Amino acid sequence: MSGKIKLSYLLYFLILCLSPVSYASIVLDGALNEEEWKEAQVISNFHEVLPFTLKETKYKTEVRIYQDERGLFLGFISYQPEETLRSQQHERDAWDSNADRVGVIIDFDGDSLSAYEFSVSLGGSLRDVIFRNENDQKADWDADWEASTSSSEQAWFVEMLIPWSVIPMKSQQGDFRKVKIGFFRQSMAEGKVYSTVKSNPMRARFVSLLNEFTLKNFSSSKLVFFPYVTSTNDRIIDDTDTKVGAELFWKIDSARQLNLTINPDFGQVESDEVVVNFSAMETFYSDRRPFFSENQTMFDVSGYRFFYVINTRRIGGVPDYNCSQYVDNLVDECEASKQGNNDIDLALRYSQQGEKFDFGLLGAFEADEDFSQGKDFFATRLRTKWKDFSIGYLGTYVDSPVFNREAKVHSVDFDYRYSKSFRLTGIFLNSLVDDEEGLGLRLGMEQMPTQNISHYLGFYYFDDDLDLNDMGYLARNGWMLLGGRSSFRITDFEADSPLMRREYTIMYGGDSNTRGDVEPSRIGLEIENYFKNTSQIEYGIFYRNKGKDTMITRKYESAPFVNMPEGYGMSLGYEGPRKEKWGYALSFSRGIGDNHLSGLDWMSTYKFRFGFYPKETLNINFGFSYEQEDKWLNWIEENHLATFDKKLRRTMASLKWFKGNKHELRIKTQLVAFTARNSQSYLANFRGDLTKSQKEVPSFTLSELAFQVRYRYEILPLAYFYLVYTKGGRVLEEDEENDLGKIYKRPWEDPTGDTFSMKLRYKF
Repeated sequence: MSGKIKLSYLLYFLILCLSPVSYASIVLDGALNEEEWKEAQVISNFHEVLPFTLKETKYKTEVRIYQDERGLFLGFISYQPEETLRSQQHERDAWDSNADRVGVIIDFDGDSLSAYEFSVSLGGSLRDVIFRNENDQKADWDADWEASTSSSEQAWFVEMLIPWSVIPMKSQQGDFRKVKIGFFRQSMAEGKVYSTVKSNPMRARFVSLLNEFTLKNFSSSKLVFFPYVTSTNDRIIDDTDTKVGAELFWKIDSARQLNLTINPDFGQVESDEVVVNFSAMETFYSDRRPFFSENQTMFDVSGYRFFYVINTRRIGGVPDYNCSQYVDNLVDECEASKQGNNDIDLALRYSQQGEKFDFGLLGAFEADEDFSQGKDFFATRLRTKWKDFSIGYLGTYVDSPVFNREAKVHSVDFDYRYSKSFRLTGIFLNSLVDDEEGLGLRLGMEQMPTQNISHYLGFYYFDDDLDLNDMGYLARNGWMLLGGRSSFRITDFEADSPLMRREYTIMYGGDSNTRGDVEPSRIGLEIENYFKNTSQIEYGIFYRNKGKDTMITRKYESAPFVNMPEGYGMSLGYEGPRKEKWGYALSFSRGIGDNHLSGLDWMSTYKFRFGFYPKETLNINFGFSYEQEDKWLNWIEENHLATFDKKLRRTMASLKWFKGNKHELRIKTQLVAFTARNSQSYLANFRGDLTKSQKEVPSFTLSELAFQVRYRYEILPLAYFYLVYTKGGRVLEEDEENDLGKIYKRPWEDPTGDTFSMKLRYKF
């Protein structure tokens, strides 16, 4: 072979090696005009699933599926008259928005343990959600995927790319992967949802009923690096704090993933809801920090709203202080140095998913402060499945050096799908905190004997020493609960009927502490009516018998409970038709107590909500609620309680503006005015009776504010620049101020937080 020929071959080989890999030529512009879409698989067998009639759809929907090494390409063609389209833009993950939507829900492992929703509204706004336990949804997760939309006079179009690296998947042998998939479409003008799956997330079984599907089994790996810098100016103390940190997300292969963060800034750009809570139960807040919402599904073991084995808000929470160990001036320095949050030196998470066995590790290490040592957190997760039965273990360990405290929690959870109509779930809990050992149990049973009838029954038992709160959340211990609900749906109304569907739900329950002191049992009936013009009417009644409130005295030994009278009441709600430019809702309730809590006297609640959408890029919302209760019973200390005439007023307002999918401006405020007047003191005895006392208890006024202006610019998917101004606080005064404007102004004029922040999170 001549030298020239050899040189030609060498040049050709080098060009071939250095050239980019040839992928599909699909450009995500919402046009679906590439050649690949002509070769794509087409699915069009949609059914009406909300209301759950399984009728054929009024308008045709086509989904086109194309795969290559980059990921799963989906194309949606949704036929619909142009004048009925709703294209309102909204925040990421918002569901109750005035916008048409299409999406897909994928169980990448085909084992029904978890699934992932990727959906996009006509305005181009994204939503990604994790499903577990059949229909539990978690929207805090944000994935790295893309979509684009367009519309014509006859239809609207979506192009979507879901990379194979978007989540860790169980390893499967062979060239093809068995998965489960469901496609859906939401039409706001009709108030209906259509799907290829003969179920919906409101039904007892959903994820396990996704359609079986076969995809190409591509192997994927990806390394993503997120450096970030934040600068926060505290306007109250005139101090600026700048932090630099980084996150690393390494998808080693299809089944293994490692997440690592160093010196993270976990300052929230999403503000929590304002909650007024005078009860003995801690308020649970979900975690919106990216590191703890990404790839966290494996570690989610919980029981309704009563417990979470892992509550990641504990990590980086309030530091431990023991100022009493110091002397003289150091005590004052210790008290003055107390912080509301702890910095974190390092956090990591590793997950590995196999065909029959899953494994995960989670660790986090808090930083030391001048008068505090950070806590260390660890968690281990194991899970396996055989056919219709899955079982898992989740263990946690927390070392708190300030108080020389060690906390261990062990949990075993199982899920048994006996048949398509019956499911049994359970979680066994064990805690060991220092030398105290506690036990707990949750059992759940679901049955759907027919298409329109469903039943659920749950049992909870937490002994007196069960303690999950070092790394998890437990609403209360020393408690037993048996409760359930039964639902019956009607969807076969005549063509000339204004009704689209009606649902009857009976809810019931009874509970007690582990001493056998029985709380008031309750039963309630709710009737929901959904009309063809998209309006809704809901009404309900409830009854609670006499019983003992075992929480209000905080387990005080001389008065462990308070006797409560029977309660009953009603509620009524109306939501107007969903118009293109506006919408509203009204509700009213009145009763002695409510369906969840007992009361001594009548309580009335009024609520109003209004939304205005003058442009596709602008949302304006306003809400107001008024609650009044006579003889509201509140704990003061030990066995000392007092009744008040209570008023609770809330105002919510928000403005959201969008420019494309890159720019987002949000102004949001929440205001609370809580007044307690005409106090009467009582002392509780060991029999639970209340006797009047001469102890004076002053009237008080509580006002709270949460105000935020946030601008976000999307540099790249999941890479953002933020400008955030936050102001808020809580002011408690012993007075009788009743002017709403003056009460609302107090936390604005005397805030506990007033900050301006800049945050840059980039992606490599």
